[in-house]
Amino acid sequence: MNILDLLHKNKQINQWQSGLNKSTRQLLLGLTGTSKSLVMATAYDSMAEKIMIVTATQNDAEKLVADLVAIIGSENVYNFFTDDSPIAEFVFASKERTQSRIDSLNFLTDSTSSGILVASMAACRVLLPSPETYKGSKIKLEVGQEIEVDKLVNNLVNIGYKKVSRVLTQGEFSQRGDILDIFDMQSETPYRIEFFGDEIDGIRIFDVDSQKSLENLDEISISPASDIILSSEDYSRASQYIQTAIEQSTLEEQQSYLREVLADMQTEYRHPDLRKFLSCIYEQSWTLLDYLPKSSPLFLDDFHKIADKQAQFEKEIADLLTDDLQKGKTVSSLKYFASTYAELRKYKPATFFSSFQKGLGNVKFD
Repeated sequence: MNILDLLHKNKQINQWQSGLNKSTRQLLLGLTGTSKSLVMATAYDSMAEKIMIVTATQNDAEKLVADLVAIIGSENVYNFFTDDSPIAEFVFASKERTQSRIDSLNFLTDSTSSGILVASMAACRVLLPSPETYKGSKIKLEVGQEIEVDKLVNNLVNIGYKKVSRVLTQGEFSQRGDILDIFDMQSETPYRIEFFGDEIDGIRIFDVDSQKSLENLDEISISPASDIILSSEDYSRASQYIQTAIEQSTLEEQQSYLREVLADMQTEYRHPDLRKFLSCIYEQSWTLLDYLPKSSPLFLDDFHKIADKQAQFEKEIADLLTDDLQKGKTVSSLKYFASTYAELRKYKPATFFSSFQKGLGNVKFD
């Protein structure tokens, strides 16, 4: 008998678990550190479904992930990495961040997967493509399939792949005549696809260093290489918005910058400031909460701290937008992040983990 088995025998925990799938809002007081992580793990252990945990900061998320991995295994825990500073979302990028986000979205959109997603308050505010768009962005290829090479290349670019002369790492592709190399985000080795006209003549895995073929395959599935998935309609929508902004602007510096962005949108090229324009690119503001299956339990870890961080984050967003406006590098009507705080407060089924009840405002519990 392990420690989770012992916790399952606790009457209070059993009572809490019984409401996890119901449209209720529960409050658990006094749990901290490892004891809190263990109680959260019992929920997954008893349900084997999808659970989302919201923390105040990325650091808190990483600490909780480490605890949960030790309890239920790394294959059942995901983290949608997001820096606590708004400006970092637009300035810094890393393979690790991208991979964590792709893994998280793949987990949420896979109806057969169960586990726990840990995301900071800031992560819940990141603008994302619609869940339907993301699910439909995976590219399936098989030997004998007919597909225009140029269309496939365009699809790869739209789901975040970068064209290079020779693939070396995940998220890259290269084209040489009738040969297309793709290094899938979910694969340890790249794929080489050979075409005969518009028909796929062969698919194989090959070694990056030696370029030697390792294995022939009948079919493959290519996952997105970015949490930004774009279509021609998205670029067109953004182009119209930016064109209107240029016409309404009276500042030469702003007009010049927006023309630069517009030129990239019209050619469907990913401008370096693309993330700042997502609110005018996407049809509406989708977030992680839209990816979470309906009636999935949501845990808010230390709600007092989340509320404080939310207020600080909001101020930093306003400061960033103001600074960009002064430089002529944005449009005042753009929304850099989604507003999800009210949605988190109202979500059901939810459990609020807190050290004390005072200060929870008008949040009502069942």
